Amino acid sequence: MDTLYGTFKLLIMRNYLSKSHLLLLFTGVLLTMVFIVVSCNSSGESFKPRPLGAPGEVLLVIDDSNWNSPTGNVIGELLEDAFPALPQVESMFKKTRIDYSQFKRHFRTYRNILLVSVKPDEHINRVEYRKNEWALSQQVAEVIVNDPKALKDLIEQKWPTIKSFFYTGDIDAMVKSYSVIYEPLAVDAIKENYPFNLYFPRGYEVKKQEDAFSWLAFERLESHLGIFVYQCSLDSVVSMDARDLLQLRNNVLMQQVPGENPGSFMTTEESYPVLVNKSKFGGRKWIELRGLWKVQGDFMGGPFVDYFYADVERNQLIMLEGYVYAPSKANKALFVREVEAVLKSFIPVL
Repeated sequence: MDTLYGTFKLLIMRNYLSKSHLLLLFTGVLLTMVFIVVSCNSSGESFKPRPLGAPGEVLLVIDDSNWNSPTGNVIGELLEDAFPALPQVESMFKKTRIDYSQFKRHFRTYRNILLVSVKPDEHINRVEYRKNEWALSQQVAEVIVNDPKALKDLIEQKWPTIKSFFYTGDIDAMVKSYSVIYEPLAVDAIKENYPFNLYFPRGYEVKKQEDAFSWLAFERLESHLGIFVYQCSLDSVVSMDARDLLQLRNNVLMQQVPGENPGSFMTTEESYPVLVNKSKFGGRKWIELRGLWKVQGDFMGGPFVDYFYADVERNQLIMLEGYVYAPSKANKALFVREVEAVLKSFIPVL
């Protein structure tokens, strides 16, 4: 800093700069240096790379000795857990496996990383969860044990949490990206008709818009992704029981979503079970239904996920649904993640 000031002073003495010019230049340089220092200290994450891999892809890092053992078989089977409510069986995650000796450079920037570590000096067997370790929107779960014999039991015990960590992290990352780059007309269609916002990726179009029902879709050559939004009075709902909510869904779709053939309409495929869970997003607690849909009177179908919320203050029921139609595609799990992320971009207008 003293050297810089001395240089400016020399320029003044030689009549190259006036004192006012010196002050302006010196102030500008000082502010630039402060900005650089603050940026490096406070927003270091912005210098991290984007993650490698699509949502649902997991990099498994485990030594060959542990992988080629009964414990390795268990880990492999867990990662191949079936994705819920699809017409064909698909794994929850797509796995890439490497030895620890390979875990460097670009491998460290994978979106989801499962590290399996045997450290004899550790006193407590545990699972550590970290985000944005080497890349943005990254989830790292590290299984740490002091004895290889403890691996199998610990992983089986903690697997539901590990699975949820990766799955939820992927959805959250997609929601974040949708809220930054979105389809304005689709977003406005919801904003103007409901007391909440949803964010849609580019390509979504409004197919139908009524006072209490909206249908938006992203239709590509071999895949159709769709979103239904419906709102009605709570007084008109029999109950918040899953069976009654499913009947409500069927009634709404029969009236609002016709098929191509005369008299055909979308409904629930009753040959497969509908999975019922609870979910929380957008500061609200929801009832989640996952199953398969079909078009009554036609040969069309695919997976769907529904969320129902009882807005007691407004005396309204909110139904959000995402569906997928991709009969020739093998990656329906990714498509379901995409529509689920749209639904979970829900932000209430307070």
